[in-house]
Amino acid sequence: MNTNHHYLRFTIQLLFFTLYYFLYNMSRKKLHPIEYLLAFLLLLVMICSQLFWNNPIKGSIIHKIDALVAKSTIVCFVSYVIFYKFKLSFLVCILALVLSFCVSHYFAMKEWCCNEHLFCHGCLHLISFFSTFYAFIP
Repeated sequence: MNTNHHYLRFTIQLLFFTLYYFLYNMSRKKLHPIEYLLAFLLLLVMICSQLFWNNPIKGSIIHKIDALVAKSTIVCFVSYVIFYKFKLSFLVCILALVLSFCVSHYFAMKEWCCNEHLFCHGCLHLISFFSTFYAFIP
């Protein structure tokens, strides 16, 4: 198996910057209660992703947990932004998320952890990172 998967442990850690931004806003203004849940979900995603990408075994229990947590978190973030903080530019983020997920999944089905799969999944992490800020911007 390709060992290039380790850089995905770093791309997911970019979410620390989103959590820092959340904490910064928390000290400056009153936040919507859902934002606390979203911040918790980010922390959960980072933990599950670290555990999975340390040794990515397709179909393992941690793979299933990581996938469930990540997909649930994405749905929560997208729903919150659409219903509470909608900006037209967020539609580009949604499109990019869907596209990078589909392409990553396509390559993963051809060959698990091939360079193309890992690259597209890394792009998914980066797009997710940028997209999470929409939930916490005033």
